[in-house]
Amino acid sequence: PPGAAAPLPCEAGTYSERTDLDAASSCTAAEPGYFATTGSTEQTRCAPGSIAPLTNMSACDLCSTGRYSDSTTNIFACEKCKPGTYAKSEGLSQCIPCAHPLGTPSDGSITCSVCKAGYYLKDSSATPTDLEEAPSEYCDNCPDGTNCSDGARLETLPILPGYWRASPNSTRLTECRNFDGSGTAGATRCVGGTDAGVNGDGYCGSDFTGPECQLCDASDHHLVEGDECEKCLSSSVAGGRLVGLALGLCVACGFLAWAYSMQNWRQRRYTGAPLRLADRFIPWCVAIGLQAKLKIAFGFYQVVSVLSTTYSARLPDKFTSWTDRLSSVISIDWSSFFLPVGCVPFFYRLLAVALSPVGIIALLLLVGVVLRVKRWHASTERPLLGDAVRRGMLDLTPPGLILIFCFVPSVSAFIFRSWSCEAYVISHPDASLDYIQYMRQDASVECNYNDSDYNSIIELAIFLIVLWPIGSIILFTSLLTLCYKALHTNTPTDLSQATAFLHKEYEPRWYWWEALELLRKVVLTGVVVLIPEERYFVRLVVATLVCSCYTVGLAVATPFKRIEDDILAVATNLVLLLVFLGASWTTIFEAIEDQKEGWAEDVLGWPNPDAIVYPMLVLIGVALALFLVGAAAAARRVAKVPTIRIAASKQAPELTLAKGMTWHLFNSHIWSTGQDAVAVIKNELQQLLPGIKVFLDVDDLKDIGALESYIDCSQVILFFLSKGYFRSKNCLREIRSSLEKGKPIILVQEADPAKGGGSLAELRAECLEELQPAVFDMAFPLVVWMRIEEFQLVSLKMISEALLLQTPTYAGLRRLPLTIPGEVQGLNLGFANRVVLWASPANRGARRMANEIAASFPGVVVDAAAERPERATHMLLYLCEESWSEDRLAEQVKEVRESRLPIVMAHENDAERGGCPFSRFFETTPQELIAAGLYRDLAIACFPGLHREARPLHSTPFHSHVSFKATTTGPFERQVSLSLLAKAIGAVQWTQGTVSIRRTLCSKLLRKNLKWVEAESSLTEASASTVTASSV
Repeated sequence: PPGAAAPLPCEAGTYSERTDLDAASSCTAAEPGYFATTGSTEQTRCAPGSIAPLTNMSACDLCSTGRYSDSTTNIFACEKCKPGTYAKSEGLSQCIPCAHPLGTPSDGSITCSVCKAGYYLKDSSATPTDLEEAPSEYCDNCPDGTNCSDGARLETLPILPGYWRASPNSTRLTECRNFDGSGTAGATRCVGGTDAGVNGDGYCGSDFTGPECQLCDASDHHLVEGDECEKCLSSSVAGGRLVGLALGLCVACGFLAWAYSMQNWRQRRYTGAPLRLADRFIPWCVAIGLQAKLKIAFGFYQVVSVLSTTYSARLPDKFTSWTDRLSSVISIDWSSFFLPVGCVPFFYRLLAVALSPVGIIALLLLVGVVLRVKRWHASTERPLLGDAVRRGMLDLTPPGLILIFCFVPSVSAFIFRSWSCEAYVISHPDASLDYIQYMRQDASVECNYNDSDYNSIIELAIFLIVLWPIGSIILFTSLLTLCYKALHTNTPTDLSQATAFLHKEYEPRWYWWEALELLRKVVLTGVVVLIPEERYFVRLVVATLVCSCYTVGLAVATPFKRIEDDILAVATNLVLLLVFLGASWTTIFEAIEDQKEGWAEDVLGWPNPDAIVYPMLVLIGVALALFLVGAAAAARRVAKVPTIRIAASKQAPELTLAKGMTWHLFNSHIWSTGQDAVAVIKNELQQLLPGIKVFLDVDDLKDIGALESYIDCSQVILFFLSKGYFRSKNCLREIRSSLEKGKPIILVQEADPAKGGGSLAELRAECLEELQPAVFDMAFPLVVWMRIEEFQLVSLKMISEALLLQTPTYAGLRRLPLTIPGEVQGLNLGFANRVVLWASPANRGARRMANEIAASFPGVVVDAAAERPERATHMLLYLCEESWSEDRLAEQVKEVRESRLPIVMAHENDAERGGCPFSRFFETTPQELIAAGLYRDLAIACFPGLHREARPLHSTPFHSHVSFKATTTGPFERQVSLSLLAKAIGAVQWTQGTVSIRRTLCSKLLRKNLKWVEAESSLTEASASTVTASSV
């Protein structure tokens, strides 16, 4: 400046490069973002981490903590550190990122004091220094069901709607169940939030409380449809409805039973159809053994339906939802409908569930007693009142046992669920596991033995266990033990008949199997609950072991009478075993996934539970298919065993003995003419009726003086009528004793004179006159004894039917049709080729016999032309008393033999039709025919009665428009004589499903033979009989 001794520098905050300045104001002011020191010739840019927000600044200001400046983007002001970064000191050019998984509560932070989004702070007392030193120890991943932002803490985890936790210290969240409501019911109750409240109530909507918010906040309300609270009914109204339902069921069952007993109702307009349908349905159920199959299937369901509740099995919902729905439909817990959870304490619900079936059963027995006592009071001859009471209880014991069978597993499971508790974790994630547990059946009750309510429930449950599972097993075992002698000696008693539901389908030596089956179900549905909830996997292991042992036991013992029931039982238990194995694997998978996502696939190799379940379902399907094929093959093999079966059910009849009886049949005979025959009868009956006890003197007689006592111990007496029988002293003793004791009698006639037989008139003539009416006029079953195998089977069936109708099992029946697999009259016979049967008018009776054949078998045409027709395929030679009375017959037979036309001979044995002994034909037949070998081929014997009669086939004529498929149904039953004649003509057995036979019949009978069928229909009555063509 002027007057200065020396040049002066520009002041701080200004600068200049010039040397001719005359004043300080001539210096240039430093711009914002720059500074200038005293005497600066230029302004200097602020260093990173500092700023110059004003002009004329002699120095830059350092950025404060929490801020930064990088001198490139903003040189005029320091910016706040962005979230997730911090500036702990001044003058930083950039903020420091937080260490993983830390974060900052806001921008401009000077330290990382919180956990970042997706993580939560375990310990709220931790300092920022603690977090910096060990961030992974204090911050952890937020669990599923939360929405964690920066700064989330364990105590205030933001819970999403639809989730719930029991404690603010726990990270184990529970997805709220829908409880039979819609898919959003859980989210409606559990609204989530950050405030846990008391025991998790803070996460519940305004009207809900309790674990998973499943209880209504109001004391007199209960949960409906999973997300609504409804006011409870009063206890008196609900109890009255429950009692009314029980009484209504009893009345309905009684009315149905009474209606079924009304025979005249079957003809009425509205009741007739269902009653007639029931008449057909019940025998069908008995025929296929439906009771055993239903018991097996129901037992399977009773176990598999508790997988989720008893075993906590973690199966995908799509595989278990149907069982849960079905279980809820047929659940035995009536009180949950009338007295829902929240309306009445579980203590009283438990009482209602356990005692209501007892009341129903007691009511049934009381009804039976009342009805019996009423009959006793109306009777003129009154037995002891105690006997009437006993019989009344036995009358309704069968439905009582059925109810026990249905109720025991369900009621036992409900009782044992008193120990079944839902556990919720309340412990800190770094502390040892601690739970709070609530009863599954009533979430308002905490499973804590210090709780008086829970203690009362447990004490009641212990008493009910003695009453139901233990008591039922003891009851079944006791009843079966009392029936031991009756079952093993085949002597039914009132008790064994009343308890048939327990043992009827089992072999006598396995009569106790139902008690074992009950024990298995009780263990699998209830006892395993005693294993603590936290060891639920041990329950699955125990169930798997029980199923394995039981399945092996079934396969080895085969306790059922019907082989298909054995196979079905093994199959269902094998499926149950596979179900438990699959549930075990999916539970392991889910447990590993709970520890760390992705571990399960690394350990087990399965990406998800579906990869376990689907192969298991395929394995179950394959196993069932194999068992089904095996059952069909086994049933078919058993069906071919030549033993006597009941025609309706194709099952072996039950051979029972009345009380005090030792033998089913007593053979009364004379040694000289009947010993061989009765020995055959005994041996054959023992093969045809396994287990039958037949008295035969050579085998069983110990004391000839005790004949009367043997008669007394025999259920049915067989009189074998042969020459000399009525002249035997001992035989007369047996006859008189049988008549005096009123024994059921079967008359078996030896008809072959060569074997000591005779006509019924001849045998009657031998009988003492005073005994003749008692023996021959009392309509006792009369059987003609045959020695030809096919006819002998008929005789044995007739004896067996008469015998069985006198056993306690079938005593109320008038007829009991029997069948033997493979018997000739049971074969489905028909002709694959055209058959024209010539019945010569010269052969008296031949046309009538030919018509019988044609009326009974498909594909036969009878030609009664006077001379042999060209189209004839066979000639029928009917042998009777008058067969050779016309010489023309001999000429025709000679002509037929020369032309090699097959001759089928029928030997008539019915005296009313001109039957005679075969030896007669050697006298009447032209000797040249005998010499030529006419009788080298056997003649088919034609006997009267069941040995001959055929059931006419409901046939339809062959027409071109008749569908082959429509005429291929219906069983064919033939009696022996006609069946043997048909086979001699060339009939073949038709097996349902045999494609080759069907094709042959279809092509030959419906195409080639159509012309001769039409031509036959135009023949006159004099030349031909009716064309018979039946359904194939």
